[in-house]
Amino acid sequence: MSITYSDIDMGMYSHIQNLHPNPSNVGFSYGGLSELPENKYFSSSMGSTIAEEIGMYGHRPSVLMDMLAGKRVDVDVEVRSYKRSFYGDCSPFYLETAFQLVYQLFTTEVTPDDEVIKRVMQVKEETILARERDPYTSFSNRAREINYGNSYFFRPFGISDLQKVDPLKACEYFNTCFKDPSTFTVVIVGKIDPTVAVPLILKYLGGIGKPPEPIFHFNCDRIKSLPFKFPKSMTREVVCSPMIEAQCMVRICFPIELKHGTMEEEIHYTGFLAKLLETKLLQLLRFKHGQIYSASVSEFIHGDLPCLTGDIGGDIRINFSCDPKISLKLVDMALNEILRLQEEGPSDQDVESILEIEQRAHENGLQENYYWLNLILGSYQSRIYSGDIGTSFKILDETRSKVRKSLTPLMMQLALRRIMPRNNPHTVVILMPQTSWFKRIKSFSKWTLYGIDMKVGHLTIFPTINYDYE
Repeated sequence: MSITYSDIDMGMYSHIQNLHPNPSNVGFSYGGLSELPENKYFSSSMGSTIAEEIGMYGHRPSVLMDMLAGKRVDVDVEVRSYKRSFYGDCSPFYLETAFQLVYQLFTTEVTPDDEVIKRVMQVKEETILARERDPYTSFSNRAREINYGNSYFFRPFGISDLQKVDPLKACEYFNTCFKDPSTFTVVIVGKIDPTVAVPLILKYLGGIGKPPEPIFHFNCDRIKSLPFKFPKSMTREVVCSPMIEAQCMVRICFPIELKHGTMEEEIHYTGFLAKLLETKLLQLLRFKHGQIYSASVSEFIHGDLPCLTGDIGGDIRINFSCDPKISLKLVDMALNEILRLQEEGPSDQDVESILEIEQRAHENGLQENYYWLNLILGSYQSRIYSGDIGTSFKILDETRSKVRKSLTPLMMQLALRRIMPRNNPHTVVILMPQTSWFKRIKSFSKWTLYGIDMKVGHLTIFPTINYDYE
């Protein structure tokens, strides 16, 4: 593993990983949308969209497209809850062009243009209206609102919110996001000759002027976390939407909390648990009973970042589609299978299977730039990072090996009980085709018939047409 580090005079720090052709790069800085109060959130969250149409690289998109014709290079930006970043990939022959685009990003002052703003707002409004008509969007929006709370960070971005957007403030926020290069770390992965890349880095990234005063008056130790609020009691809702063809989606969500002292180990255990649950639910619901085509289980960690201290929360999500008539029964079967695994544990074959799947994915990933890019970014952005990327990378790799070696049926059973304890509440959200009220009331009684716990916190038959998260 060949690594080249470069400290740039104005403060930006670069990391070059010499691997496979076609370089990929990411530059990131802490601080994002979570810092914003509600009266600034909606305008600021539209900043990237407006800037893209105006021309964040100093030229209108149509002009830039002509300038880049025939060149294999792409650079984009993202402003998320806790981080701001630019990212992209290119042919080794156009590495200089990629750096030129980054230079333009930091030196361009985006200003509102009435014609462009009108077009952006119209497209956004049409997108919102289209999402309101999409049954799956209503379903996923409601599930997120139930699981994370009704903060403005999680509420649907609606037409009324669009009317709150101030284009000038949106552009001002975007400009501040990519103005101070001294707070950014750049990671470049690809088959790169450092004798060629480093001079280009110093010329273009080093040529970005550092503002006399900090733009954002906070550091990575004082980032505001999002206000996640998982329900304290079991929650079940049916989201009814008009459909041309009847379909049914089910999402079962379990909150998890990972302790600070064993954070990295628990993250790996959570990943293995997700693979185990997905395997067992597919075996049960698809191959044994033939009631679903596919099922997915994924884990979501709310913030494993150096800037967030203490324990962190997250959730494990189970998703599958099925016939609406048997959705309640399948929810019961899925929950009972999880309960069985908690009581009996998985088999030796189950553990061997998920270890093999994980190892194969790891080995295949090592051949890809993006896999290495994520590994390196994970090393920088992990809580164990203390200034030495090599040490952080080594600890994370050793942690993965340690968890793999410890993974036995008993350890998996204990991890399942620890991370997803039986007394923890869970949520079930089901997307159903909208039918007559009589049929909906008739189906209501099935919850008590098929529910795994007769003492359900509450159930709402929720006809939903007007939810639209951004």
